[in-house]
Amino acid sequence: MKELFLSECRRFRTVALVAATIHLVLQLMASRMTEPLQMGWREQTVILIACAVAGLAFAVAQFSTHRQASRWLWLMHRPLPRSRIFGALALASLALLVAAIGLPALLAVLGSDRLTGRTVDSHHYLIPLHLLLTSFSAWLGGAYLMLSGRRSAFVVLFVPALLCWHLAAADALLAPALLAVALMAALAYTAFAPDRTAPPSTTSGWLAAGVPLVLGCHFVLLWGASIAFQSGQMLLGVNPFNSPLPPSGGAIEMTRADGRANLQRVLAASSDARAAHWRRQVALLDTGSVRARWLELPVRGQVGNFQKLQWFDNTRNIIWTFSHDRMLFEGRDAHTDAPRGWIGMGGLGDLRPFSAVPAMDGKYLQTAQQLLQIDPETHRIHLLASVAAPETLAGPVQEVGRQPFVLTNRRLVSYRAGVAPAGQPAPLEQVYSVPLPGPFGDLDRVDVARLLDGTLLSFNFGRRMIDGEVGSRQHLVFVDGAGRAQTVAVREVGHDFPLLFEHKDWWLSPVIHAALALPERLLDKGLTPDAPGTVAQQRPAAVVAAALVAAILSAALAAWRLRRHPRRQVLAWSAAALVFGAPCVAALWVLAPRLPRAASAAARAPAPLPVPATA
Repeated sequence: MKELFLSECRRFRTVALVAATIHLVLQLMASRMTEPLQMGWREQTVILIACAVAGLAFAVAQFSTHRQASRWLWLMHRPLPRSRIFGALALASLALLVAAIGLPALLAVLGSDRLTGRTVDSHHYLIPLHLLLTSFSAWLGGAYLMLSGRRSAFVVLFVPALLCWHLAAADALLAPALLAVALMAALAYTAFAPDRTAPPSTTSGWLAAGVPLVLGCHFVLLWGASIAFQSGQMLLGVNPFNSPLPPSGGAIEMTRADGRANLQRVLAASSDARAAHWRRQVALLDTGSVRARWLELPVRGQVGNFQKLQWFDNTRNIIWTFSHDRMLFEGRDAHTDAPRGWIGMGGLGDLRPFSAVPAMDGKYLQTAQQLLQIDPETHRIHLLASVAAPETLAGPVQEVGRQPFVLTNRRLVSYRAGVAPAGQPAPLEQVYSVPLPGPFGDLDRVDVARLLDGTLLSFNFGRRMIDGEVGSRQHLVFVDGAGRAQTVAVREVGHDFPLLFEHKDWWLSPVIHAALALPERLLDKGLTPDAPGTVAQQRPAAVVAAALVAAILSAALAAWRLRRHPRRQVLAWSAAALVFGAPCVAALWVLAPRLPRAASAAARAPAPLPVPATA
């Protein structure tokens, strides 16, 4: 094992050194043009994908040569268990990836921390580890693809993304990243066998290969079928997103329409005696809208930046960057990198840390419960509005006809500007608030029309309908001059897509859907929750029936596929297909080749009786 490990390291050491050099040069160039540690998560995702592609390409190149018979001749006289062969190759490849990806990334972070005045936090030192784990997971997937002899096994490459594609804290995300490595390592180990085309021979082998394949097949079936369905709709000219005229009364029509049209539509369905008078007023008014600016907020120590928490003061040539370690904004000179102070809760020079990582929107800073405004001249920070936990703010101040509104996950709050102290922005004084008549996550926007005798508010729900939300409605609320709210009309929002398409991620496999939802519940991603007491998502009877039919058909298809295999294997896979649905059958198609009739008879035949020694 030691000789094989050293042999692999020597064989690819030149490639690793060249890759490490290129990686360092690219890191240096990127640091000259921007700050990689402060880029948004989309730009950082490109780097992550590049590391995964590098690991996959390394596996393809490595095992393309190992599949040549002459490369294995020297092992004929030194037989090694496959566990040692796998261990030696995996450890050697991990060491090479450390040299080519992990170490250069760590040196880049360390250089930014020690040689520049840029803000580097402790969680940034975990980023090289995540890059290394991503590339190693891709290498393990590539090893399985090259050795298994099954082209359709490419689906396993999506498994690490399913487990780790979360914008959570870097330390919390290590658990799913290590789980992905463990699953991919167990999968790759099953391919280290003399007969590459044969299915696993043990129960543990079936599980090790089956679990990643089932998860990967679920991803491919779900998104592949979704893309194919929507592409077909586009070709036929009936896709609601693509067609010039979306379905009448649906969520897409309501989203595209302006506030005046939405108000006129719901007023037409109202039985209130004042509706006709309001319609005449709305036709002459300029309406506005209030929508959620943030459906999620930054998390302390996030592996990728929710947004770039940095701004440039061009009058003083100071770059202000938020530090997750200090929970303060750190200033540095744009030309010399010299330190230029801190900004805390009270502004410049105040070292009181923020209660949470803020989100920025122009001159506004927002945490979950506080809305702040920063003065661009004095860099003082003023509290504009606050709510009590667990209520969560969903965006900054939005004005409609000079009337300030703030949206939370529980209500819409109307304010008026109070008396402003000298040199400070006017504080906001609450005028009235209206509870949200539906779940916050389903709210698209609130259309506002200020009338002569009050205000009309149209709460337009339907954002989550394409993801299976049922019962979305448009609620029209009238608020009189005294701040009293009254619901005057409710309109059912029509579905733009077929029912089975909207619930596709559930009925395909309810068990896998629940399993993949666990990271969403266990990891803190800063998601703004619905108000407590919100009814859990319901599944229509037709969708439940579709899930049952899909499970039964999957079990029957698995039994037919394995009809020439041993009966015990048929029962096990049929039961698994009944529980996990169509993705399990797809994984079975990849794993288990069809046996010829002769092999089928031999597999089902009883074992011969032993012959006595005295015969």
